[in-house]
Amino acid sequence: MHALASLRLRTVRPCLRLAVALAVGSTWVSAGAQPAEDKDQTGGTERTVTASPARPAEEEAAETKPPAAPALAESEATVAALFEDFLHYARLGRFQEARAFATSLLQRPDLDPVGLLVIADRDHKSLDTLITVINHSSIGAEAQRVLDVLREGESRRRQDPKRINGNITKLAGPPQAEYNAIENLIESGEYAVPWMVQALMDRSRQDLWPRILRALPQIGQPAVNPLAAALKAEDRDLRQNLIRLLGELGYPHAVPYLKQLLMAPELLKDTRTVVEEALTKIERRAGRRFLESTADQFIQLGEQYYEEQGSLRADPRRPTANVWYWHDGFIDAVIVPRELYGPIMAMRSAEEALRVEPARGEAIALWLAADIRREARLGLDVESGVVVENEADKTRPANFPRALYFSRAAGARYSLDVLDRAIRDKDTPVALGAIAALRAVAGETALVGLPGEGQQPLVRALQFPDTVVRIKAALVLAGACPKSQFVGSEWVMPVLAEALGQTGAQRFVVIDPDAANLNRITELLRADGAEVLGDADFYTAVERSRKDTRSVAGMFISCGLENPSVRRGVSELRREYRFQMTPIVLLRGPTDYETARDLAGQDLRIAHVTANAEGPELAEAMRNVMAQSGRRLPDPEQALGLALEAADVLLKVSLDGRTVLNVAAAEPAVL
Repeated sequence: MHALASLRLRTVRPCLRLAVALAVGSTWVSAGAQPAEDKDQTGGTERTVTASPARPAEEEAAETKPPAAPALAESEATVAALFEDFLHYARLGRFQEARAFATSLLQRPDLDPVGLLVIADRDHKSLDTLITVINHSSIGAEAQRVLDVLREGESRRRQDPKRINGNITKLAGPPQAEYNAIENLIESGEYAVPWMVQALMDRSRQDLWPRILRALPQIGQPAVNPLAAALKAEDRDLRQNLIRLLGELGYPHAVPYLKQLLMAPELLKDTRTVVEEALTKIERRAGRRFLESTADQFIQLGEQYYEEQGSLRADPRRPTANVWYWHDGFIDAVIVPRELYGPIMAMRSAEEALRVEPARGEAIALWLAADIRREARLGLDVESGVVVENEADKTRPANFPRALYFSRAAGARYSLDVLDRAIRDKDTPVALGAIAALRAVAGETALVGLPGEGQQPLVRALQFPDTVVRIKAALVLAGACPKSQFVGSEWVMPVLAEALGQTGAQRFVVIDPDAANLNRITELLRADGAEVLGDADFYTAVERSRKDTRSVAGMFISCGLENPSVRRGVSELRREYRFQMTPIVLLRGPTDYETARDLAGQDLRIAHVTANAEGPELAEAMRNVMAQSGRRLPDPEQALGLALEAADVLLKVSLDGRTVLNVAAAEPAVL
């Protein structure tokens, strides 16, 4: 009886607020009949709400339209009450009511992300509920927005200086207080490090130093980069403490910074001993010796950042990342968009390598490639040298020269190295940036190599998966009118012929075993002016696409594939050079969210939407994944420009008379 009474009391409160909303004329409740369990509140009868196993089709349809927010009484409409009621109705499967409470919550002017996080912490299953609702209900968008607010609250709480410094002070307390303070500092992660280092510089807090030095290593890997930045501190005692901390942490990406200290001629003997002890600890934990030079270590570190794999990539759960600097006696963070973090840190590592060995070619090529990638992710045209204002990357000054300027200044050798890297990585923007530089500075020998040297990067670019890269490479090679035979010369004219056939119309492939949905999506894309090849069978669709010489702008693939599964199908596409870079939007059903999320998390060129997504959502998902992948397909104007440029180059080749290129191979396309 007690349990039943408790259930009824927990249920009555949100139902009363719902009744208040109805009483003041709210229009958000469905016009359909209420379930039998909903008793009329005006009669004074308490009601117990249960989930309805089935509802009329018109009520299901009504849920697809966001209702107006409930007009709750001011005394009832607290943030806590709205959040609790949203979860309550979501758990009952009453999604229409849950949407109304979520909408009202999100519109509250006093909605504080940190305050909402405190409220959510009272219900240890709140996050599980939100994730379930996001993945398996019609109110996933509203639940996602609520979860975004909670994540913002978590981020603000982690960064709060007052809270961090309070926890540093509590380290001096009894064991339980110290334990709680350490747990909170671990939660703050890298944001706690500057304040803990600041406390280590404050001699009035010297009694705290042993506890800070004991607590800091427990933060783990997030502490390494801010601590490494602080190695520039001039205070000898502080620097030795930081070195010891990096040794205790034991992460290899601190090694080049420690080795860099050993190169300083003014380094004191006792500090040198501390550095060597820290390196020994890291080597012991890593299970290997770090015998490479300091420059080699920085280049290896830069390559890891450039590849964006493993533990050094930016946290994929957060939209931003921190680049740490030592400035005016304090560790400062420059916040950058997450997608810029890898290129920026690769450039930084290359810069450190060049400080050690100024003429180190691998570091120069790495820096140039990372700079091109950084510009591409900023949305800039990597083939342009015009300086533009940009606010997203605060690690560079406002008038920082463009990547093309640096590539041209470095010379053909380094642009060829960058292009070689881009071909290996199937990276369209980096390839285009390198080709643009080569067009301005490279002669015939640099482009095609000496006889017997084998295939050069620009020639290999003629088989690049991206259409624009292939055409740009062919234009540069043919424009040079090479006089000596070179490996791959026979590929130039077919690519120029391909350029002549460009129209700019986007061509998509849709694969969905659900015939009705296949036809629906095909018609939506065609209505938007695209050319569409659609099929219910994966292998049939791929084979039809292979036989068509035109490029595929993107693919829409159902997660409901069975032969092969969508995981295997995507894997097979990525093994074929023609489809290695093709943007893919997965069409997920109610049970496919985790599969789609995992595939998208492993490949920047994959996004996902619900299988019943409408035209605007499909178009936006494809635009986003194309931008993320750096895919550049010519629009009608650009396609015409490429075709005319190809025609000019073909005329130049035909008039030259001495080049090894045979214009006859492109004659059918010219005609």
